[in-house]
Amino acid sequence: MDVRKTGSFICKLRKEKNLTQAALAEKLNISNRTISKWENGDGMPDISILPGLADALGVTVDELLNGERSESHADIRVEEIASRDNLDNIFLISYIISLFVGVFAALLGGITEVYSLCFFDILFYTHWEVMFVVVSLFAVILSGLVFSIGSTRLAVTYPPGEIKKKVCKKAWLLALILGIFPLTFVMRVSKWLLFIFRIPLSSLVIFIPLVLGYALAFYLVYIKIIKRS
Repeated sequence: MDVRKTGSFICKLRKEKNLTQAALAEKLNISNRTISKWENGDGMPDISILPGLADALGVTVDELLNGERSESHADIRVEEIASRDNLDNIFLISYIISLFVGVFAALLGGITEVYSLCFFDILFYTHWEVMFVVVSLFAVILSGLVFSIGSTRLAVTYPPGEIKKKVCKKAWLLALILGIFPLTFVMRVSKWLLFIFRIPLSSLVIFIPLVLGYALAFYLVYIKIIKRS
């Protein structure tokens, strides 16, 4: 048994798992100073810790003691990397498609509703508006569905923590885009209700703080989640 070889192997595996010495030490209920000693070849894990260490690093105890992966395990590792690359590509494609469809929905639905908001008091004044609203709604649902499928596929090989890191920022950007059409549609319906009940249109100024509040709340939640990820 080569202590330094085993230590280098532990260090390599820890970095592959994106774990700090402190994070690995926390998993094993030991101090990070102990991890540092192992990796520097100044000591070996206690026999009682070896199973937990091997499990945390994704190898067998024999591989850990030998300081290298067995050939069969190496083949599995290559297949896992290839599988992850494929899943990453699928997720990226699904995100690009959902982003494109979401922008289309935001432009078509948003422009339609803003135009209607400025020039018409009645709701669904032509069949064109109805068609644009239906198409925009369908695009919003399709965009969210495509992104959800791509994100779900990551669970085949990625742990929940890594999935969250990959998906979080993209999901919030997409949600912000997809929220444009529903927000403008709500404003449009509200204007129509104001017209029906003969409420002064000047009351529409209430939408200014509403929109600003929506944007601020979205931003605060976004920042909070990003910091946790």
